[in-house]
Amino acid sequence: MKQITMTIRTLSPVVLSAMSNATVMTASHSYFSGSIVRGILASRYIQQQELGAHAEEDEAFLSLFFDKLRFVAAYPLAADGTRAFVLPFSMQKSKDGRELLDLMQREGRPGFKSMKGFGVAHGAELAQVNVRKTINLHMSRSDIKAHDGKERLAGRSMAGGIYNYEAVDAGQSFAGVIYGEDEDLQALCDGLGASKWFGYAGRSRFTQYGHCAVSLSDIEDIPQEPVETGNDTICLRLETPLIPDSNIADDAATVLGFVATALNERTQGGFSVELGPRKIVAKSEPVENFVGVWGMKRPRVQALAAGSVFFLKKDGGWTDADKAALQELLYAGIGSRTEEGFGQLRIWPVVEHTVAKAVAEAPAAKPNAMHPTVCHHAEAIIRKHFIAQVQVWAAEDVQASKGYFPENSTHFFARLDALLGSSEKNAQNHLASAIGYELGNASTPFAKGLQKVAVRDRKLKWYLTEANLSDMPYNQRDWQSLIEELQLERAMQIIWGQSKLGNIQSSEALFYAYWHAFFRYGRKAAAGAGKGADVE
Repeated sequence: MKQITMTIRTLSPVVLSAMSNATVMTASHSYFSGSIVRGILASRYIQQQELGAHAEEDEAFLSLFFDKLRFVAAYPLAADGTRAFVLPFSMQKSKDGRELLDLMQREGRPGFKSMKGFGVAHGAELAQVNVRKTINLHMSRSDIKAHDGKERLAGRSMAGGIYNYEAVDAGQSFAGVIYGEDEDLQALCDGLGASKWFGYAGRSRFTQYGHCAVSLSDIEDIPQEPVETGNDTICLRLETPLIPDSNIADDAATVLGFVATALNERTQGGFSVELGPRKIVAKSEPVENFVGVWGMKRPRVQALAAGSVFFLKKDGGWTDADKAALQELLYAGIGSRTEEGFGQLRIWPVVEHTVAKAVAEAPAAKPNAMHPTVCHHAEAIIRKHFIAQVQVWAAEDVQASKGYFPENSTHFFARLDALLGSSEKNAQNHLASAIGYELGNASTPFAKGLQKVAVRDRKLKWYLTEANLSDMPYNQRDWQSLIEELQLERAMQIIWGQSKLGNIQSSEALFYAYWHAFFRYGRKAAAGAGKGADVE
């Protein structure tokens, strides 16, 4: 087999839809799946060969894209141009990030946590690779209900539809790989008509999302991974999710047993998956994708996730024929939908991994090493990130609270927003005082609304007139995970010499941002549900 490397450069934000429980959030993967890689190339091939809407009738197209070639996911490129891989679930790091531990070699220790995401390895050195993503707020102007184009003409949402897109930022590079025989890869290149072009991928293509630059390498030899066995065993990791042929969610050992079965069919036999402590570290994940040609989602299936690792044993020792069969299986794939890159395997060297020098040896900047003006701007950026996040949480809390909305709630939320005012300075006391003056007695619709609307199991009146800033709904969220996701821990240490998260959580700016967004989204959600007249 040979390979072609496909590089994708994001020229605009790209939404690579991932499953999420949030009703107002479309989450995004941090990579281009094999299905998307195949789709990008298939679209180009169909266009160049002028196959139109009936590409499935072309034998060459079907042979290349549904049989002979393997289109493997495009993972992010590290700063040195190395293609990253999904970190094995067995890898852990100390909380200070200076020490690594592989559960396939040693038992876990206190003070270590799982490594997640992508990484690159150079020998025994291992470094994480991060993908930048941003959340963007949108309002629906699709005219789904009326079909009269009024929203487009008005330039605003009349139905109150609110949603958020998480998108991979522009200016990042990803690399996928196409595996196949030399003549099939050459046929693909000939059919594409160019090695470089511009294309689109992901959700909301042809609007503000999805613009990419695509380039293909020459046909190359596949790097041969050394098959080094110890005690007649070798450690393998899943480069991509493995979908079992049965499409039934069995336990990990049963699914991985298909690898041993496939090798036994190619050799004299004797292969098995080792069972026991620190022999298998795996997770399952659902796999589904949207097929544009069908205009619908593909049925969801359960798979073993990329990053699963396990030991494969060969009774009687490994022969050269065994090693050659394993090399072939690594890139041919195992299980279902291998043409979309599922079921790819790679050898995971069982060595004492260390943190890459560029990470481990980077000196921590002292608080006084940064110019005050830089610190001021950096602090403003961090606060802006947190304000954007609490606005998203406000939208989610509105959706969860819609069942508690009072009658004429558009007016109710508009009144609250007016009482909040336009200044974040002393916003909490100002709002509490204004509500106290407005209440009069408990029988007014306004007072009843404050007692009826509940946010995260507490009444709106309590939040707005009695609670402390630390009790606000947004402070009931997982802030530590947010900080880790945005990689802000080190930035806060550099700017302030400490986290100061508590100060930010108890700031009037967050209070104002959350409730201004909550009242605004509540008003729009109520208008969309037909509760009350809209208020301008």
